[in-house]
Amino acid sequence: MGNSGIGQTFLPPENVDLCTLKKYSKIIRDNSEIICLINQQGDLIDCNESFAKYLKFEDVDTVKIAVYHFANICCEAQENTEKPLMNQIREKIGSAISGGGCDFDWKIKNFQNNTLPCHIWFKPVRLKGGVMIQVVIRNKVTNKEKIKSINTSLTTDESLTSREIADWCIEEGVRITNSTIGYLAFVSKDQSYIHLYGWSNSAMNECAMINRPVKYETAKTGLWGEAVRQRKAVITNDYKKKNKMKKGTPKGHVALSRHMNVPVFYDPKKGNVKKNYVVLIAGVANKSTNYTSGDIKNLTNLMNKMWVIFKKKYDM
Repeated sequence: MGNSGIGQTFLPPENVDLCTLKKYSKIIRDNSEIICLINQQGDLIDCNESFAKYLKFEDVDTVKIAVYHFANICCEAQENTEKPLMNQIREKIGSAISGGGCDFDWKIKNFQNNTLPCHIWFKPVRLKGGVMIQVVIRNKVTNKEKIKSINTSLTTDESLTSREIADWCIEEGVRITNSTIGYLAFVSKDQSYIHLYGWSNSAMNECAMINRPVKYETAKTGLWGEAVRQRKAVITNDYKKKNKMKKGTPKGHVALSRHMNVPVFYDPKKGNVKKNYVVLIAGVANKSTNYTSGDIKNLTNLMNKMWVIFKKKYDM
């Protein structure tokens, strides 16, 4: 990794309204995904704590001091190309702006010099005065044995992070229910807020809502909040049909035909999964046929087991 960025603090982007940028930066900071914001030259404008931890820094401020260009955290030689790294990054930025986004496999080196295979999404963000690029990074679990039958044995590789386990469970939830998209959200202890934790990879490609806030008041959410309010799984097999629980879908949201989500309960006094309060909800959508009680059972079992792992491994 080059050292060209060490010791240089980057400046705010030219022409972009700083008030608008500040609002968008808050959305990034509140998001648990690994996210940074770059300009069209690849200069790092902002990032969140997850990004800092990913690079093995203490906090966001130390990242800003050490890195001024996104290319500085990429491996020097990406596979199957002889183009200079800066040109590769700029081509990806150009593709994202012209095509509304792009995603690709990549390799990054953190500042302990560890190489991290990952998948990256570039999404254009049109702020007042200019266009920025939101970068979302997900580690790739390249060895499937790292997660050994989580659905049956709860055995996991100790090197896995909570993010990797959650991402795997989201994708597995999509697979076992024959859905096309999925998501995971945590619920506050007082049940008043729902914090969107992550989307399936397919949703990342389809949905502009990735750029939206991730914290919602339970009372103000639409259909997807019913699993918390009703404290049970909710199936909607005809999403277009009028439903008093629906509050519409925001601009940029992926089109829905069917939807199902399930709650996971936890009893802190007994230390196990039990119907006391909802700790998380997991949702899937757009199965080609109707969702059934079997889908509820499969998704609930998977997410219950994920929560047990989280409690044991991370003391959540």
